[in-house]
Amino acid sequence: MLFLVSVTGILSISSCKKDTEETPVPESSYTPTPYELRVPTGWSVPVIPDFNPTTVEGVRLGRMLFYDNILSMNGRSCSSCHHPDKSYSTPVFVSNSGESISVPPLINLAWNPDFEWYGQVPKLDHVPLGDFTPEFFDPNMDTIVARIKAHPLYPRYYYEAFGIKDVGAISSDELKLKSSYAIIQFVRTLISDNSKFDKVMRHETAFTPEEMDGSVTFYTEKGDCFHCHGTPLLTNNVITNNGLDTVFSGENQGYYNVTGRPTDMGKFSAPTLRNIELTAPYMHDGRFQTLEEVIEFYNSGVHWSSPNIDPIMTKPFKEYGLMLSDQDKSNLIAFLKTFTDTSVINNPEYTNPF
Repeated sequence: MLFLVSVTGILSISSCKKDTEETPVPESSYTPTPYELRVPTGWSVPVIPDFNPTTVEGVRLGRMLFYDNILSMNGRSCSSCHHPDKSYSTPVFVSNSGESISVPPLINLAWNPDFEWYGQVPKLDHVPLGDFTPEFFDPNMDTIVARIKAHPLYPRYYYEAFGIKDVGAISSDELKLKSSYAIIQFVRTLISDNSKFDKVMRHETAFTPEEMDGSVTFYTEKGDCFHCHGTPLLTNNVITNNGLDTVFSGENQGYYNVTGRPTDMGKFSAPTLRNIELTAPYMHDGRFQTLEEVIEFYNSGVHWSSPNIDPIMTKPFKEYGLMLSDQDKSNLIAFLKTFTDTSVINNPEYTNPF
């Protein structure tokens, strides 16, 4: 799943374009143009796999596929679950098993080492392959091939991005893979580094007294947030148990569902806090509706006896919670809201191209 799930189709675009004509592809060879991924000052250079280098043509194709429902039989697209106004996340997806899954934002993923809530997909480029299932896109590949071939732009775009002269001449698995590669080339360009927090770090503005006090709580042992949500990504990308539960089943078993090791029971990947104001509800199952609920959980609701709980959660003198005052909690939330970056959700290079 493009975390990555795809629900409720909302876009009906381009799939119903000319269905009687096939768009010719140029006979001459074509070399894609390398896309220079922007790396914010002070950030590490992300590792891009050799099997899916980022190109201008690949990003162009991926952006269209991200917003188009041409790959599904039920009107769904990637954007059905990854809403730009919610930092490319969605509140809650209910799986076929009836379990709730909160879909995390698709920002700064070029710097992530693994994907999904408990790291079950090690390669970002393969994440969208999970959408080609009855639960999500419910694809009929013969119909999808016919749609693409009849489209006024896609035949040329697949050719220029991947050298595919005829999508009908490759296997269904190869078409899914190349489509997934294109989508991820686009997703890697979704970079957020222009929040108030970033501007303060660049000495372009200053925190209010409340935000400054909240930052002290965040970056010291008083709140202990920084261990799992460090700068600049605001996540350490570590899979850990933060004390949500003491009894586990289904999705709540977390990383155990990947490894089968009892020591991984209840462990989940720490999400980025960038745009946290826009991505409610919170935790992997969306159990908390507000930031106030999240802060109160860490302040007084952690299950200290949870198996495999991260030692950070059980440091000496934390047995009775963080003991934050109402003002401390309010100021911490004010600081968390400085992570909001509206430029990433309004960037014209990221928006629906149709």
